[in-house]
Amino acid sequence: MRAGSLCAGNLLTATLGCLLVIGTSHAADAALTMLSIDMEGGGGTLFVTPEGRSLLIDTGSPPGSGVRDGLDGAHSGVDRIVAAAHSLHLESIDYLIITHYHADHIGGVFELLARMPISTFIDHGPNRDAPIPDQPADSIGNRMVRDSIRNYAEYLRVISGHPHVVARPGDVLRFGSLTDTIVASDGAAIAKPLRGAGGHGAKCDTPPMADNGGLENEKSVGSILGFGKVRIAALGDLTWNREHDLFCPIDKVGHVQVLLVTNHGMAQSSNPASIAALRPDIVIMGNSATKGAMPATVDTINAAPGLQGFWKLHASTAHPDLNGDPDYIANPDPAPDRGQSIRLEITRGGRITVTNSRNAFTRTYQVR
Repeated sequence: MRAGSLCAGNLLTATLGCLLVIGTSHAADAALTMLSIDMEGGGGTLFVTPEGRSLLIDTGSPPGSGVRDGLDGAHSGVDRIVAAAHSLHLESIDYLIITHYHADHIGGVFELLARMPISTFIDHGPNRDAPIPDQPADSIGNRMVRDSIRNYAEYLRVISGHPHVVARPGDVLRFGSLTDTIVASDGAAIAKPLRGAGGHGAKCDTPPMADNGGLENEKSVGSILGFGKVRIAALGDLTWNREHDLFCPIDKVGHVQVLLVTNHGMAQSSNPASIAALRPDIVIMGNSATKGAMPATVDTINAAPGLQGFWKLHASTAHPDLNGDPDYIANPDPAPDRGQSIRLEITRGGRITVTNSRNAFTRTYQVR
């Protein structure tokens, strides 16, 4: 075991493998619940396995930003995470993945840890943001860098004494019957294709992009979650160029049934090569009314071969012509809103039921 990390082949298996035994008494068709929480353009996705194991990916923005006095009574994104956890009968979180240290992903962790026990923390290792020398000290970019540096230092302080996994590409983490293959972390991608992948990537002629939205984005922990026949891609804010590394010239990931849209649908991500390779059946976009859901991203996803359902947390006020069917949008009106979520119930056999909590609109899919 390397310092500060748990390798998939030893302590992860020894410590987490016992959780697999717990699941043997459950029916074969017991469902995995996935809840895409409205964090107003921040990260926050909760999974609960049939055995009751819980995984949260990211914690949204800090109090005072992101969620502000929603009509659901929430004063912060953590209010919504706690409410979501309680709705799924959770009093604690077993595993928390912090994909990277930008404030809209790590900002809520300090409040959350004060309100709800968290057992194990997973991240990509040290913060990589550094001052940008060619920008003024008070520029947006340098303010974001200072936030990342401060967030990481405080994060290390508050998780001291807790189990802490530094994820590396190729690691396989097991949360009961849910597995997580780490395909990207700290700017590196897996060296070899996953099972079923390995073909030549498509749309690999897309040019590189200089804008990464901040260096920490490209260091994001990227996960391919597996539950029975279903694979779920959750790549954090992985950037256009790092996506290219995963899918070109060889596609190292292959088809997934569910895609949590990378980087909220911002233009710095969703390289067409990634969408062409993943070929998602169902897409969930964690945007806000004013953040994400950029036209190029929406167009790329809509053109994905085999796409069956494209669900969004918010209608876009900037590009209303691209919103699509309102039944597939959890929060159709500008903020303040009621913090409606999108819920997925996933069986091992590949039956996926998606529900809009705002109006109980539901669609059920059988994966390819």
